[in-house]
Amino acid sequence: MNATGESAEATTLKMTTGTKALIWAVLGAAGVGLGLALPWILQHAASWPIPYINALQALGSIDSPFMVAGRPAVLGVIGLAFAFYITHEAAQLVITNQSIQVTEGDDTRVIERRNVGGVYAKGGKVRIESREGRVLFHDDVEGGKAAIAAAFTRHGYPWESIDRGSRVAAQ
Repeated sequence: MNATGESAEATTLKMTTGTKALIWAVLGAAGVGLGLALPWILQHAASWPIPYINALQALGSIDSPFMVAGRPAVLGVIGLAFAFYITHEAAQLVITNQSIQVTEGDDTRVIERRNVGGVYAKGGKVRIESREGRVLFHDDVEGGKAAIAAAFTRHGYPWESIDRGSRVAAQ
């Protein structure tokens, strides 16, 4: 413990580098794959009631070297842009005995321990509520339910989710 009574060791829950790399690889590859498959998709979508289908088909049928290489490259970059957004905006929680620091993208806020009434998993997300029931945080957090529960209970927060097969909330 330090002079403020806070544990010197904080627990950080964030997206791992491996998960980020996987998201970048999958979305980048999906963009490239869509760029390669786009002419075929547009030719088969000709019978669908899509606005401007003729313009899309004309765009998909161009087989100049620039378009053949450009479609996958541009859509790959768009996939990487989505990946950047997803990984940049993923929530990061730094949990100490005194507070929870929540960072989402460029925004950071602090939830003081005295304001936390309960923490639990809800629908695959972590939910932090005040004593009055106001939602202080509700989003995905990386790490798995057991690791997340351990992180909050290690710092004395009231983890209220019931594990399968148990009727007692984790303390």
